[in-house]
Amino acid sequence: MKNLVQAVKKVLPAVIREVNEIRIPALEQAWGRSFKEEMSNEDQITVEIAKNYARPLNNTFFRHIHAEIPTFKEHTTNGSDYSYGKILIEDKNSFSDSNGWVGNGFQKTPIHMLKKFQVDENGRIVKAFIAIVDLSKCKSGWSARAINTNRSVIQFTADDIDQIQVIVGSLKVNKKYIKPVMESV
Repeated sequence: MKNLVQAVKKVLPAVIREVNEIRIPALEQAWGRSFKEEMSNEDQITVEIAKNYARPLNNTFFRHIHAEIPTFKEHTTNGSDYSYGKILIEDKNSFSDSNGWVGNGFQKTPIHMLKKFQVDENGRIVKAFIAIVDLSKCKSGWSARAINTNRSVIQFTADDIDQIQVIVGSLKVNKKYIKPVMESV
């Protein structure tokens, strides 16, 4: 995992630059209007950003990491997104400032790459948090699926602080939950 952590740190500036300067403008071209105009009437803006950004962001992230580590491969199934050698990795993005991440309710591999991003009013990524967590070593886990959405949520309690390997950003331990803190990118 050490090589993967180093690769993520190394490629993040190039990933953010490509997303902000090429991928988001391409989305705006496809929408036929700016990010600000596209998202102006959204009630759940972080959900809409996540839906629209997931594919271009993850594809960009993957290409850059794979260029550094050829054994890092796409492995998209219900429960994992990547493989790194024999290790399966679930990838989760969030564009909210909440403590957690939302999932699709399917059983997942224990190793997770958890990412949080903040965008400015023009939709460009300005802050990030990235960590790798082995859920098999954590007391926290994915919640039961919500009946009306088939979604589950994960957030970590203070008991899990030593199990979260932060790559970018930091952690703030509150009374019960751990808060991922994004840093400027």
